[in-house]
This record gives sequence, structure tokens and C-alpha cells, in this order.
Amino acid sequence: MALVAYLFYQMGESSYKKTRLKGDPFISGNRPSKDPRDIHVGGDNLYWGFIHALRKYLDPLVEGHTGIVNDYVYWFVVTLAFVLVFLYLLI
Repeated sequence: MALVAYLFYQMGESSYKKTRLKGDPFISGNRPSKDPRDIHVGGDNLYWGFIHALRKYLDPLVEGHTGIVNDYVYWFVVTLAFVLVFLYLLI
């Protein structure tokens, strides 16, 4: 694995020169703040568009999650039974 990583490293741009601003995050042309909390993008902001677009699909799924392990095992067993019956009828 280390050999593969080294080969990828060798294939990289050899003329790259690390300067003071290279590697800083790009925030619409503005210089980033020194405080890392100012440039952190939370998961709720990052996935807002997906969650908003799929709200009709995701809301019933969220309501179905009870947090009780027995419910999850029940749904796993029922789903596995359907899959096995389907495969039995298919073959």
C-alpha cells in the first residue's frame, strides 16, 4: 500500500512550490479567518440541498427509526425472508 502511495506521489506535479497562500481554503476570494470554527462547514449545511429535495422520501424513513434494536432485527429478518423466497421462486 505504501508503494502505491509513493508511486502516486511520484506521478504528481514536480514543479509545485509551496508558498504562503497555497493550500488555504478558497472562500469566494476572501482570505480565511485564523479561527478554524469560522471556516468549518457543518453537515447540516453541506447536505441541505439533498435533504430539502428528498424531504418527502426522508421524513417517513426518519419516523420509522425508533432506536429499538428489536425493530431493526425484525425488519432485517422480514427482508431476508422476502429475498430468500424470491430467490427460491426464481431458481
